[in-house]
Amino acid sequence: MAEFRVLLVGSGGREYAFLRKLLQAPEVKVTVAPGLSGMLYFLDEDARSRTTLVPAVKATDLPAIIQLAKEMKPDLVVVGPEDPLIMGLADLLQKEGIPVFGFCENGAQLEGSKWFCKNIYQEFGFATAPALKFDEPDSAIKGLFDFKKDGRLVVLKCDNPALGKGVIAVSPNASNYWDEVAEKIQQMFDPAKPLGFLAKSILLEERYPILNEWSAMQLIGPNNFSVPLMPTKDHKLFDGQNTGGMGIITPAPDFGPANMPLRQVIVKVIRHALFDRSGIEPCGIFYEGLNRMAGIDYLVEVNVRGGDPETQGQLEFIEGVPLHELLLAAVEGRPEIAEKVIVPENKVLVGVVMASKGYPGSYEKGKEIFVPKKLSAPGIIFPAGLVWEDGKLFTAGGRVLMVVGVGNDVVMARLYAYTIVNSIKHDGALVWRDDIGLNS
Repeated sequence: MAEFRVLLVGSGGREYAFLRKLLQAPEVKVTVAPGLSGMLYFLDEDARSRTTLVPAVKATDLPAIIQLAKEMKPDLVVVGPEDPLIMGLADLLQKEGIPVFGFCENGAQLEGSKWFCKNIYQEFGFATAPALKFDEPDSAIKGLFDFKKDGRLVVLKCDNPALGKGVIAVSPNASNYWDEVAEKIQQMFDPAKPLGFLAKSILLEERYPILNEWSAMQLIGPNNFSVPLMPTKDHKLFDGQNTGGMGIITPAPDFGPANMPLRQVIVKVIRHALFDRSGIEPCGIFYEGLNRMAGIDYLVEVNVRGGDPETQGQLEFIEGVPLHELLLAAVEGRPEIAEKVIVPENKVLVGVVMASKGYPGSYEKGKEIFVPKKLSAPGIIFPAGLVWEDGKLFTAGGRVLMVVGVGNDVVMARLYAYTIVNSIKHDGALVWRDDIGLNS
């Protein structure tokens, strides 16, 4: 069996999900740049021997990644995070003749610019909240008047990439709501970055009165290659604050595979819209974050990479084809391989993210935790911000790991997930939501 070499770019829970799934094929060897040592703790000895971490090569250091790819001559590069794609990593790899699963720079604008994405959806009449774009704070604050007089609340969105921090939603219960919104607008444009990012432009988007969110992801490539992944329910709030995902249910209750045909039609339209604008066939993961109201799925966001933590659940529903063969088929535009994918039935995953105490605000790193190698219930652990040094595990990020329970229904999967959560020793270093899957 010929060796198959993969260069995987990234270091978080999403990248570990790819790593774990790729290594299920014994011929696959994976180099992860930069990776994180906590990934190795959860691999068995054989998988660990086929994994190489390159911590010196950061995901956004495009010259270093290109040099590494030239040296190792991978059969496939898989790009996990959005920033390298928005910066044009896929384009550079293609110029070197290296197969890459990930959107080129033009297509990555769908995530890199919320206004670009909003315009495409509105151009084709797809459901999405109306929005206005502003390039400086004073005009944006004046733009609030139309929302205020109509009694419409707003969500503020940074148009450019903002490290996942660019969406601001002031509580509707705030006594001085519009003053707080105006203050947030000023902060978004503040070079001192009090919100953790600097906006070049922002969107004032009408706030949805009801939130019933779910995500639809597809692997896409040339020649209409498409593999719809299992719809997933994400849980973004923690202690009343908008955060990175804090838990998942896959498949999403009430959002089964029957919801995917319309999404496939929309993806086909978007695919051709991008091709018409650039002449490049998009390839990678197309992610739609959706909100269902009155039976209509409104677009909330588009990503050009796997969600985190949604990917951790969705990849577990790909069977019948080794992941490296499927991703390479996407790059090469071989839809006949996509048809071989088998989706298991009667399988439900409930994931609980365990985060550093203080997240999403300030938190300490380097806290020792203990995770048993033998799990106390059927499940999987996906490390994210975790390092493994001298035989011990230490926290290294906001979201540290996700515990996934695997069962025949939500009730059992949830039971298994929290059984494992309660077996992890952390001396108060970790926090999590205790209601994932409770009301499903």
